Order: sequence, then structure tokens, then C-alpha cells
Amino acid sequence: MAPKYSIEVEGLGKAFRAYKRPLDRVLESLTLGKWKRHREFWALKNVDFKLKPGSSLGLVGANGAGKSTLLKVLAGITPPTQGHYRINGSVASLLELGAGFHLDFTGRMNIVSNGVMMGFSRREMDRRMDEIIEFAELGEYIDQPVRTYSSGMGLRLAFAIACAVDPDVLIVDEVFAVGDMYFQKKCVDKIYSFKQRGKTILFCSHSLYDIRQLCDDAIWMRDGIPAAIGDSVFVTNEYTAFQRDHIADAQGDITSEVPMVVRSGLDPSMMPRILDARLYRLGTDEECYQFTTGDDLELRIWWRNPDPDQTPVSVGTAFFRQDMTITAGMGTHFSNFPLKEREGCLVLRIPDIQMLSGQYVVPVILFDEGGVHRYEEFALSDHVVVRTETREVGMFRMQHEWEVVQRPTPSQSLTEES
Repeated sequence: MAPKYSIEVEGLGKAFRAYKRPLDRVLESLTLGKWKRHREFWALKNVDFKLKPGSSLGLVGANGAGKSTLLKVLAGITPPTQGHYRINGSVASLLELGAGFHLDFTGRMNIVSNGVMMGFSRREMDRRMDEIIEFAELGEYIDQPVRTYSSGMGLRLAFAIACAVDPDVLIVDEVFAVGDMYFQKKCVDKIYSFKQRGKTILFCSHSLYDIRQLCDDAIWMRDGIPAAIGDSVFVTNEYTAFQRDHIADAQGDITSEVPMVVRSGLDPSMMPRILDARLYRLGTDEECYQFTTGDDLELRIWWRNPDPDQTPVSVGTAFFRQDMTITAGMGTHFSNFPLKEREGCLVLRIPDIQMLSGQYVVPVILFDEGGVHRYEEFALSDHVVVRTETREVGMFRMQHEWEVVQRPTPSQSLTEES
């Protein structure tokens, strides 16, 4: 009988001891703890959640919020101070690049040693060896010491090992921040295949877009305590609202929401590209970046994709206010509008814009077919300014009307019924 939950966490907490100086640690140890020279720092406290098999949970929060500590506890790297957890099935984790690698061992030797630490026999790892080497794509470096690897090469090997052992639960901590675009795409595809096969995924990332697309639910960690738990869209919106109070030093920087991916190590001529993108008044060739509420506009996007059969793409765009609020977002993958051509001009028509006064940043993003992996981001040549000729406030004009009628108040209706 399959377990009801793959991960069960109840009242989990983790405290660390902080000493003012190294000597205090020695003095406390010599007195067997009777002379306390430390203060306790709780990195985690009162964490509760349950995950069913096949579900995916994202972790968001600022640096130091307790996300990585929670993952390390669940991965068995560090024990909890209070509470308990249960994981049903095998676990593979990708937390710190190179963690568990012996730097003087070759990549091939580390594949075997890592598999043994996960509970697999040498024979099983030998059987999976070719699959791991093929995924990592390290070439002749697979037989070189790991200390000669770059951080990206270490990531490739670590991810290849974790995926090849086919765990029931995959724990991933911000691994997409390293590696070129091609490898990031492979990672995303692999995680999606895990999800489709009913595996459980615990995913930590600063990219709220990745959390929304890859995860069903999410937890916002704040000072070691869950500040919000629920649907990934709801949680990321709550976290974004909180961040708006702390963006004075990063005003206008939207890269945490849609980070630009840098191409490296690939032939640019064979990669999908956005050639240009411009805004026009609807149905005209008048390029324009200043509009009035109620105007009609169209966004024209020129793109090229040398191999649409092997690398299908989609295009998305959004209107960001300067405080990082996404006022509207659209994508061909949301509208089930496939781009099968090798190149062309994609036109997005937006009649009767209802946005009120403000200045907006409008990035155009080239995605994979599912709208998860970002190939390229293209910024328009200018910000979009929307002006309003009325005194309405807010972000959008809502369709409405006023009317005066003669109706009893709710309290009067209840009195008449009694």
C-alpha cells in the first residue's frame, strides 16, 4: 500500500549555538556545559507541512530566512533540535555544489562513492554510469580530479547523479543559478519528467517565476518561521507584496522576477532569438510609448528559431510598474498559440488599455514551449508611460456604473420577516 504522504513535518525546529569567540567554545566544553558561553540562534521554528506523492513544494524567502536549513534537515545532513519529520521513500538532494565530492577523486570515482552514500551498491552505480556520464556531458574531464572542475561542471555531475538514482523525493536548492542556458534547460526538463512520473519535489529558489511554474504549493519562510503556506501563486504574491516595502535600493530592478539568461558555450546562430520588439498604436505604423487610458496599442515582436521542431518556443510579456508590481502578463503558452515558424513578426493587440497613470517596464521574454525555461529577455527601447485624463486612482480602471434605487436595508428586511 502506497504511503499517504511522502513527506511529513511536525513542529520542526533547528537551533545553532553562537559563541563570541572560539575560546568560549573550549571553556564550555571543559565544564561539560555547566558554564554556558553561548547564545542560541533558532534558524527554524514551528515548521509544519505534509506533501503527498507527486506533489511539488517551493520555498521562498530572503537570505537567512531558514530555507536551506530546512532542506538540510530534510536531507539528513543536520538533525533537528525539536519536532520530527518522516520521508517515505528514497531521497536525493542537490544543496551545495560539490557537497559529498572527494576533490582528489575523479568524476567517475565520485559517481560510485556518491551512489554508495545514497544506499546503492557499486554494481548498481556501474550500471547507471553511462547514463550519468552522458547527462553530465563532461567529456574527458570525467576521468580528471574534481578539484579541477569549475562550479558549473560540479553542478552538472551532481545533478546527473541525483537524477540517475531515480529517487522518490528530490530536494533541490537554487541549482539553476549556475550553468549555461543549455544545461539549465536540461535540468528543467528533467524535473518536469520527475513531476510527471509522480515523484515528490522540494524546490528552493529566489526566482518566483520558477516557483510558480514548477511548484503546486509554496512556503514563504521569514526569520525561520513559515509566514505563508498554500498555493504557489498565492504565496509568491504575498511574498512580493512584502518585498515592496524593502525595495528602495533596488527600484526598477526586475531581474529577480525575470532574470536574463546568458548564453555560453553554444553557437548563437542555432539558438532561438528575439530580433526586435516595439510598441505601436493599434493598426498603424506609428511607434509610440506614451498612451492614454482607453487607447489601443499593439506590440510587435520579431523572432527567429532555426529549428522549431527540436526547440519549440513561446513568447511572453508583462507590464511592470516601477515598484516591481506585475500589472498584467501575457504569453503565447497561456493562450495555446504555438509558434511553428522559423521566424516572423508576432503581433500582440491590446485594445482599450485600462491601466491608469504610471510608468511601466515592458520586457519581452523568449521561453521554451511550456513557458518555464527562459532563452532570452529583450527590453523595449523606452519605458511605457500611461496618462489618465480623469481623477481615478489605482492601477486599473474598472467598468462600473452608479444607480439610485428604493430598497429596504438588510436590517429592515429582517424586521419585516420576523
